[in-house]
Parts: sequence; C-alpha cells; structure tokens
Amino acid sequence: MKNRKLQPKKSKAGFTLIEIILVVVIIGILAGIGIPKLGGKSDKAKIAQAQGNINMLSTAIIEYEIINGDYPTSLEGLLDESKGGPFLGKKSVPTDPWDKPYAYSAPGANNTHMFDLSCTSPKGVSINNWE
Repeated sequence: MKNRKLQPKKSKAGFTLIEIILVVVIIGILAGIGIPKLGGKSDKAKIAQAQGNINMLSTAIIEYEIINGDYPTSLEGLLDESKGGPFLGKKSVPTDPWDKPYAYSAPGANNTHMFDLSCTSPKGVSINNWE
C-alpha cells in the first residue's frame, strides 16, 4: 500500500452573487412590510411624553402653591430658590417634545380655580391638563 497523505477537500468559501442578491431582496421585502407599521408610533410616543411632562409640571405647580399660597406667574417661577424651589428635578423648565414651551396661565381659562397647562402637536393634537 502506498502511503498517501490525506489532503482536506478544498471548499469554496463565501457566498455567490445570487445568494447575496436573494438575501438583500428578502431584507427589502421585510423592511417594506415593517416600516409603514411603525410610522405613527413616534407621534403617539411624543404625545405620551408631553402628557407625562404636563403631569410632572402640574405636580410641581401644586407643590409651589402649597408652599407659597398662590400659583407661580410663569413656569420659570418653579425654579425660584427664594420661593422654596427649585420644584423641578432639573434646573430648567422642559420644553414640549416639539421643542416649544408649554402654555401656562394661572388662573386658567379652562381651570378657573387652578391653572391651565398645555401644548399642541404639529398635527394639531392638544395635550392639556383639563380634558
């Protein structure tokens, strides 16, 4: 018997061009199906964020009123250290998710015994503390 050296089979490494094209087409189809379903989620998330901020600011305004006996004249009053503040965790008043200031008035036109706090999305959705 002859002594033969065992040589491993040579295999081609990598993918063929057709395999790569097929994978890209499948990913494109899946993305085309999934992306439209996510389209409205960011608007809903921003509206939820705005409502959360309004609830947080409302709590700070009520705390201010309990300590000082009246509501602040502006949201910046929540940062006034001479009035027992700051009443916000951060040392700035947050803007709405669309980078505009929240509308605040005390007494409010809708909450005549308290205050109005609101913002409006670019699509015209009103987020407020009276509905």
